Amino acid sequence: MFAAGALLLTVGCSGGDAQEHPDNPNLLLGFRTWLKTNDSERDDDLAGHALNVSLDYRSGDRDGVVKILTDYGPWGEAEDQVGSLAKAFTEWWDEDPSAGSAHFLGQGGKTAKKTTLYEGDAPSNLLKDSRSWTAKNSPSCERLTPHITALTIGYGTKGSGAVTVSTDYATHEDNKTQKNVDALSKAFADWWDGDEGAKSVTVTSEDQGSHAERDLTAT
Repeated sequence: MFAAGALLLTVGCSGGDAQEHPDNPNLLLGFRTWLKTNDSERDDDLAGHALNVSLDYRSGDRDGVVKILTDYGPWGEAEDQVGSLAKAFTEWWDEDPSAGSAHFLGQGGKTAKKTTLYEGDAPSNLLKDSRSWTAKNSPSCERLTPHITALTIGYGTKGSGAVTVSTDYATHEDNKTQKNVDALSKAFADWWDGDEGAKSVTVTSEDQGSHAERDLTAT
């Protein structure tokens, strides 16, 4: 089985020993810890400007996108302020194949800057990997996997991340929607297999009328 957490643990492992760049499956805390190392010229104050980090995969996309919410702004000023943080994040990411680009959001959630993170030939894509595993290992869900449209892992300052899996099911159009999202949430939890990096997964319908949440930390 593909170990989802193993991929997350490699993110941000820039050159140097583990003490300098600790492997932290929480992308926000890992980045903040790296920024605060004392053996570099990085500005420790940058760490406080990163409020949330999410890893976002969309159906049909080649690779993922990292979105970093910052407190820079208001709009019109964030573009000039975010440069140092963007440069540091790109250095920390170290061309990990888990995402192709990073979008830095200022106050209000507007994108202030974009940077390239990985341009290699073999990107990793958690959405594709989870769909493929589910289709092979959960026969009852094989017909459901094409309905998964997005997978997002959000990381805050409080600890473990949370996964959201979006589908194109609409509750008012399909009376089996709740049953389908329940089945997909179970399959995702089986694929995740208790790996580190996120505490829970929530599978949602397109109209948000149905959802199913499961614990990802159980072994």
